[in-house]
Amino acid sequence: MKKKILFLACCLFTMFLLTACGKSADVSYGKYSKDDMEQMTTNTANSVLALTQQEVIEYMAYYEQYANEDEEAALNYQLLSDWAEVMNVVGEFRGFSDFEVTKSGKTVTATMGLEFSERDARLIYVFHYPNMEITAINIEPIYSLGETMQKAALNTVMGIGTVFVILVLISLVIYAFRIIPYFEKKFKGEPEKPVETMPAPTDFDDADGTDDLELVAVIAAAIASETGTSTDSFVVRSIRRRF
Repeated sequence: MKKKILFLACCLFTMFLLTACGKSADVSYGKYSKDDMEQMTTNTANSVLALTQQEVIEYMAYYEQYANEDEEAALNYQLLSDWAEVMNVVGEFRGFSDFEVTKSGKTVTATMGLEFSERDARLIYVFHYPNMEITAINIEPIYSLGETMQKAALNTVMGIGTVFVILVLISLVIYAFRIIPYFEKKFKGEPEKPVETMPAPTDFDDADGTDDLELVAVIAAAIASETGTSTDSFVVRSIRRRF
């Protein structure tokens, strides 16, 4: 087991040191030419494709122990994890396809196409320019335009659905604030306050229950004095209070 692990590590991370010596002196990307990187990705692909499913699981378990401490172990673990997800859906390996190298800022990406019977894939090396240190090694399946659009549509529907559900929940919460005070009063047993109404105007005689003749005489005299007439010219029948 230990020999197999050492062999895999050598294939994945020291092969480019061996291939660089036999290549052309023309360097296109830092210390590696395009041919160097093509040979590197080809050797890595061959090493990974030669592993059985059981060996992939064993190597993943081994590298996972040191992934947080060792950079090479982390790269190995990520590569094997990708292959573990892809190997059961791509089918039988048919051969290599196009190889390309792209540079964007301080990142150089080398991509090797892999042809399979069920679904093609690509092996990707990512370097940090200009020291050309390996920052990532991945294997990913290649999806058709229709599959990509289908996934995009599904993600859109899920996003809109999530937003709609959240809005409904927010509406329910806001509506609950109107009901909470009612339940609080009900559980506390607080009686409902009666509605205060203004007393209806009543006749003076009905309010007192007696005929206040003296008050009637005073009011009649005041009216007569104000109008300059006699108290005999009019009759005070009732007095209504206004509140």
